[in-house]
Amino acid sequence: MAPRRSVPASSRTRHDEVTATALTVVRRALVEGVPVTREVLEREASVTLGVSPEAAMEQVDIVAQRLGISSLG
Repeated sequence: MAPRRSVPASSRTRHDEVTATALTVVRRALVEGVPVTREVLEREASVTLGVSPEAAMEQVDIVAQRLGISSLG
């Protein structure tokens, strides 16, 4: 059996927080009609991650790139 690569818990937690941010923004767009903008994503990520909007978008970008999505910057 091949060894499993383990991902540090902090990375998994951050990934989950970024995922929650994205899903919250998508839900608001679908259910409440809130437009999806960079500012909305920055604000939601900042609140969820507890960091500045700039630092939050860096975290979102890191997760996006890890998933094969080109840079959001």
